[in-house]
Amino acid sequence: MEKESMAKEDIIRESLVDSFNLPIYASSAKEMKEIIERNGCFSIERLETTHPLSEAIVKLDPRVFAAHIRAGLSGIISKHFGNKIIDELYDRLDKKAEENSYLLNNPSYTPNQLFIVLRR
Repeated sequence: MEKESMAKEDIIRESLVDSFNLPIYASSAKEMKEIIERNGCFSIERLETTHPLSEAIVKLDPRVFAAHIRAGLSGIISKHFGNKIIDELYDRLDKKAEENSYLLNNPSYTPNQLFIVLRR
């Protein structure tokens, strides 16, 4: 069977998936400090790791999660895969997020963010 063929449940060709690259990397505070210092254009006025959900008990809604992913990535995804798949793709993401909502609301999960104030 040809690799490029699509099964009924597939919405895109495997080769498009294989060629998609979304480089996302979350650096540590130490790594970010080193990068900023090496760049030399800025001085760090304040750098801290924050825990946005640590002060409140927030139940993450899977539909809101999926909507945030869609808002942030739709442009990149539609540019690579085309506009035809967007609605179907995010419908599937909605369902997967709902099925796995226990992962979003796991008490051991605490997202971290870097808060950085730079001076030029």
